[in-house]
Amino acid sequence: MKNIVVLTLLSLFIFTGCARRYNIVLTNNHTISTTSKPKLNKTGDAFVFKDQTGKLAALPAGSVKTIEPQSHRPTEDAIFKPGQK
Repeated sequence: MKNIVVLTLLSLFIFTGCARRYNIVLTNNHTISTTSKPKLNKTGDAFVFKDQTGKLAALPAGSVKTIEPQSHRPTEDAIFKPGQK
């Protein structure tokens, strides 16, 4: 019984680390949040990803400025802003 609990907790810990969200910043500074890592398609002209609803979507590669994990980008409306009094 103890082994089952340990195995369940271990697998839960491993699989939650795989779920990441990404932000795509466009050249017009709009941000799109995704539930999967955007990948360049075979022809190299568009990024393909899953949107917030889980549907496949694509963006032209020329309109993408950056792609970054969501946790690495600070939000503009953060409560605490360092260096301000």
